[in-house]
Amino acid sequence: MTRQEFEYYVPSAVMPDDTLFERIAEQLSEGEASVKSLLGGDLYSERENDLQLLNLCNRMVCLTAYKLAIAHLDLVLTENGFGVVSNQNVAPASAERVNRLRQQVQWSLDDTVDELLSMLRGNELWVETHTAREVFRSLVWNGRLQLMYLGVANGHRSMLDEWRPKIAAAEAKVQHCISGEFYQELCDALRTGSATAMQNTAIHKVLQVIGADASGDSVMAHYHVKKLVEWLDGNIETFRTYANSTAYAANTFEPYKNEKDDPCYFFG
Repeated sequence: MTRQEFEYYVPSAVMPDDTLFERIAEQLSEGEASVKSLLGGDLYSERENDLQLLNLCNRMVCLTAYKLAIAHLDLVLTENGFGVVSNQNVAPASAERVNRLRQQVQWSLDDTVDELLSMLRGNELWVETHTAREVFRSLVWNGRLQLMYLGVANGHRSMLDEWRPKIAAAEAKVQHCISGEFYQELCDALRTGSATAMQNTAIHKVLQVIGADASGDSVMAHYHVKKLVEWLDGNIETFRTYANSTAYAANTFEPYKNEKDDPCYFFG
């Protein structure tokens, strides 16, 4: 990674000399390690063969390094302890401005990771890795796209950690309604980039349920789960995994009602 490349991906880090770039060498190594962890060793070794992939990887490296370095770029160690770099021409920025910069860098990093994951779906060197399977254990894998279902208009990937407990609870309820096997089938279709038009529609409907439940809207959760089950039952020949599940057997034992003794009952 050269200084020119770093400044291309992080314009706010442009400096008149190599001072800053030299100070973040260790963080650049951490950024490289993060990318390698995400891609896996095989794909990481091949990334230079795909310019789009390489571009996203380099952006992730630089943003990760910059994010890690921001907190201490103005610190210097003196014989009396740490001091803050300052002179008569440039004074340290306020904590508020530094925090705004951190937030912007974090959001840019979030969006870069989302782009990478979207691009990696279906890549034969990636889809069977541990990381791929961990990311796609959930249908809520992309911050910018999926957080809209929870009513988060300007969502980013780092916000998923805050929402994950509620998302996981909602997913457990959905799996109870449509079976864990069918839910995993939809996750696998996303991971491998093989989702059909009907599977994408099913994913959208499931995400509507998860979004309403996780955001605490019980009325919409009731509505969306009812519509989801009715739609799946109406297209049962398309969804064989669901058709062969105990969830389907329970749902069709009698006309679907969202009652307290129903396996699909929400907020019981």
